[in-house]
Formats: sequence, structure tokens, C-alpha cells
Amino acid sequence: MKVTSKGRYGIIAMMELYQSSRLVKNREIAEKHNISVKYLEQIINILKKNQLVKSARGADGGYTLALPGNKITIYQILEALEGDLSVMDKSDKNWNQNADCFWQEIDNQIKEYLKISLEDFVKKCKQNSEELMYFI
Repeated sequence: MKVTSKGRYGIIAMMELYQSSRLVKNREIAEKHNISVKYLEQIINILKKNQLVKSARGADGGYTLALPGNKITIYQILEALEGDLSVMDKSDKNWNQNADCFWQEIDNQIKEYLKISLEDFVKKCKQNSEELMYFI
């Protein structure tokens, strides 16, 4: 499993939408995180197509989460953006699920770990950043 910039930026966008009480324009997210607006548009469209994000048109339009943050998982976000998150290429004709139970177990553990809700993920990230203190 490899998480590309698409997955990382998608999680960043979802975190921004979760933390906002209003509609957010993709340009705001792009500028804040130094992401190409066009690339972010593609990412948000994928998230929208997967019913994780909804949009509103118009001058005051923008994006918001389609579901509450406790109903969206990091796994759902990454799967929407990255596709199959398996460590093994199961389309390979040599893939044998019985013989490769070790790899299947790793896949299951990764999936379970990534089932953290967006809400809990944001809280965990905030907690980790607050714990970091530097003294000179």
C-alpha cells in the first residue's frame, strides 16, 4: 500500500472541511496548504463522487462534508482516492489467498487501523501537535 499525494491532500481537505462550520472554497484549502487548485479540484470531485463531500454553487458556495465526521473513516477517504489499499496486487493471477494468509492478515490489520473516524483522526492530530513543545 502506498499513499500518494492524492491521498494525503484528500485527508488534508477533509480535515479542513471537518473543522469548518461553513462552506469552504477549494481555493482556501489550496492556498493554506500550498496545493495546486486544479489538483485539489480533481481530488474533491473524487470525494464528491464517493459521497464523502457535497457542494453548493454560487458566490457563497463551496464544499462541506456529506456526512458527520464521526461517520467518515480515513479508510473510506483513502480507498476513494487511492483505490485498493491492499499490500498485494490481488489482480495478479499468482495471488492465492490461502497460501498468502500472512499478507491477508496484514491487509486486515491496516484496514482495521485506518477505520479511525475523521473526527477522531483530527482530535489525535491536534493532541499530537499540542504535545510537541520546543524549548530553547
